Amino acid sequence: MKTTVYLILISTILIFSCEKEKFQSAGTITGADMRMCPCCGGYFIDIDGTQYNFDKATLPDNFTFDNNQLPLNVELNWKLKTDGCIDYNWIEISKIRKR
Repeated sequence: MKTTVYLILISTILIFSCEKEKFQSAGTITGADMRMCPCCGGYFIDIDGTQYNFDKATLPDNFTFDNNQLPLNVELNWKLKTDGCIDYNWIEISKIRKR
């Protein structure tokens, strides 16, 4: 009887501790920004119908992609940059994974 109670308790703990990882937004990395302007470059990403730029070099270390994979659907946590080229919709990505 004790074994059954312990088994139910452990199963319950495991089920509730395996919560799915949550992300702020879904988006699509569409391609490299090849424009020639002071605040251009990086990559384009579409999030909720708006196009943003991000710098691939600043992505978390555990995420990589190459141009052959584009367009690439992703889930991410992000925020608008508050310094530099803020008029060009640059974002900082803190967490990202492929969908």
